[in-house]
Amino acid sequence: MIVASILSVLEGIWGILLIALFFGGSIFVHELGHFLAARRRGLKIERFSIGMGPRLFGWTGKDGVDYRVSLFPLGGYVALPQMVDMEAIEGKNASDPDALPPISYADKMIVAVMGAVFNVLFAFALACVLWATKMPGTESVTSTTIGYVHENLPGNDAPSPAKQAGLLPGDKVLMVDDEPVASFGQITEKIGMSARRDERGQRVATLKILRGGDEKSITVHPELYFLRPSIGYDIRTIGIQSAEKILIDQPSPESPAGHAGLQQGDHVVALDNQPVFSMLQFKDILDARGAKPVEIRIQRGPDNTPHTLTVTPVLHTDTAETARITFRDGDSTHSLKLVATPDELFTQDPKAERRNLTICDSLPPTSEFFGKLEPGTVITSINLPKGILAVRTPADLAAAAKEIQDGKVTLFCRNGNDKFSITLSGFRAEEIAPQTTPYIGIRNITKPELVRKTPFEQFSYAFGITFATIEKLVNPSSDITVNHLMGVVSMAKTYYSVADDLRRVLWFTIIININLAILNLLPIPVLDGGHMLIATIQKLLGRPIPLKILATVQYVFVFFFISLMGYVIFNDFRRWGGDNTFALQQKIYQEYIIRPAPSFVEEPKS
Repeated sequence: MIVASILSVLEGIWGILLIALFFGGSIFVHELGHFLAARRRGLKIERFSIGMGPRLFGWTGKDGVDYRVSLFPLGGYVALPQMVDMEAIEGKNASDPDALPPISYADKMIVAVMGAVFNVLFAFALACVLWATKMPGTESVTSTTIGYVHENLPGNDAPSPAKQAGLLPGDKVLMVDDEPVASFGQITEKIGMSARRDERGQRVATLKILRGGDEKSITVHPELYFLRPSIGYDIRTIGIQSAEKILIDQPSPESPAGHAGLQQGDHVVALDNQPVFSMLQFKDILDARGAKPVEIRIQRGPDNTPHTLTVTPVLHTDTAETARITFRDGDSTHSLKLVATPDELFTQDPKAERRNLTICDSLPPTSEFFGKLEPGTVITSINLPKGILAVRTPADLAAAAKEIQDGKVTLFCRNGNDKFSITLSGFRAEEIAPQTTPYIGIRNITKPELVRKTPFEQFSYAFGITFATIEKLVNPSSDITVNHLMGVVSMAKTYYSVADDLRRVLWFTIIININLAILNLLPIPVLDGGHMLIATIQKLLGRPIPLKILATVQYVFVFFFISLMGYVIFNDFRRWGGDNTFALQQKIYQEYIIRPAPSFVEEPKS
């Protein structure tokens, strides 16, 4: 226990160091570009700051420059009074700009652009390192073959868009919306970020696929899936997952797979003569067969020698009894799953009496009841014509629902220390019996792969995704909004999440630097591109823009810029809360709904 705690602390320290080194380093590189260019062109330099706001610590160099780290880690700046008045962001300069010699148009353009140039050079250097070391990945990331088509999207009873369109496991996706794709990540990104709509205004995407040697064009109508309900962070999806090679881990000798002769490393290619492309598809086929014997076709060994083995599954009850409630919410109908949990939701006593009904699922943020009926909320009682009745089990809730006359009911709930009541219309409740499925006792091995991509391939992707995001933000047909933007908090969380593999850290840093380069060159006042725009306008006019106009424009955009950053950071924290809600939902499923797989123990020999 002590060792695990020490390792957890060390991992946290390592994550923080990576954030400081690579995210802080990216800001430093950007500002270093401005600094060196300004020094080379002979400009007056007052401050070199990593971060914004009040000075935390630093020193004054022999060159008179105040080198500092500032309080807010929201970027950085080099104070250059001869460029543009940035007092609103950078603070008051000691030098009077009017008393300093004027600088040329070339000086302004070179100094402004060099921050982005240094970010690109830094990203290129990291890309060369990744080219040499290769990038980690799995077949499910590098493949463009569909491995699974979902029947429904999460929280949606209607068939998934992919199911409705007729996509099948084994289909190889060649293009999305007339653009070629080289990985499953690109497929989901192009569908998710698409802004295409048909003549009726419905979301639409066109997939060119290869099926059985024939190329087909399939039109799909994506739906929005809420990845982060807490902030309305939704993205277009069609309900497909990538193909994965089914490589079997070592089965227990006493399991059905062990009895049949399956071995570690066997590659499953078909089940009852039906090709399989993912474990989810494998499970669906097995579920349809029940406890009947099935033929598994495998490839074994370095020569991929074919074998066909017969396996007889055992039936395993893999879920607990649950309840499902449905109710009206305006023009929509929602459903939620509930499960019986201990009085204290996550009690340490495994023998505690299970006597509360706890919600397991999330509602979309458009729901009137979002934030109330959420994972972890306990329904304690229900208001019936004969009085208030406590509900402890799915059976209690289903029996109570039968007594409701008009479908209108009041539920009494508790979430932590917060107690409240909610009135629902069109209310129905039913028990869901424990699910029994066939089980043969195998697990899939995820085979790691290393992918070599040239710096130009890496840059092509990074530039493409950045420009696509900017375009979709301003496209009225797009579903991409400011809510999808990542702030400094989300960047820090991402660095922490990839801290176990330095190559992933490098790749994320490349993305960050390309983003910094492109965004800073946008022609928006307060950004580098804005300085270049103002300098160009003054060059074309042949005279300086009046200081009063410049100051007004700067202050307007400073206010806009700070407001936008504040909103994005606020969303970062809300996204964090959404992550916690999702984690709680997963915890409830894992601890109270999903029952562990049976363990097959060899019989003792007599």
